[in-house]
Amino acid sequence: MLDALLRRHLAGPLAPVAAWLHARKVRGLALTICAFLCAAVAMLDIGHGEYLLGLGLLAAAGLFDLLDGPVARAEGPAPFGAYLDTVLSLTAGAGVAFAFALAEPDRALAAMFLMFGLVARTASDTGAASPIVTGLIGKTEFFVAFAVACLFPQWFSIVAYLVGILCFVSAGSRLAIAAGRT
Repeated sequence: MLDALLRRHLAGPLAPVAAWLHARKVRGLALTICAFLCAAVAMLDIGHGEYLLGLGLLAAAGLFDLLDGPVARAEGPAPFGAYLDTVLSLTAGAGVAFAFALAEPDRALAAMFLMFGLVARTASDTGAASPIVTGLIGKTEFFVAFAVACLFPQWFSIVAYLVGILCFVSAGSRLAIAAGRT
């Protein structure tokens, strides 16, 4: 829901950075991989209870993720890059939830509920003939939720259940739209 708004507001400031990176032959795919590597290290930090360090790395991952699209568009069509971005983003989202469960195993049920909702949300868009660009929760909302959980780890379970519910509602709305197309 906030992804388009964020990209619209950051398009101007990010355009010169993306152009600078493209001029230096930095590939969009490399930025996608950097985003995932930052998220993977964040998972390790969160799993060890280093929540603020994890949050910093999640913010870095988000910055790389914001830049990979504009740089990739400057390169021309790259279906694999877009696909890889989707796969790695889904993996990172589930991995961060898992990391919170590792840090404190009492959170495992909440983490699994979040992962379950994430799978439902992603699956609801996978089989559509054309992408359904609607939903209550996107990358921006996930980042905000994980940022709140990093700042207030004792709230992780509440955050995870709320985000999981939003994922299920988003999946339901996507299914309703898809059903209306037939």
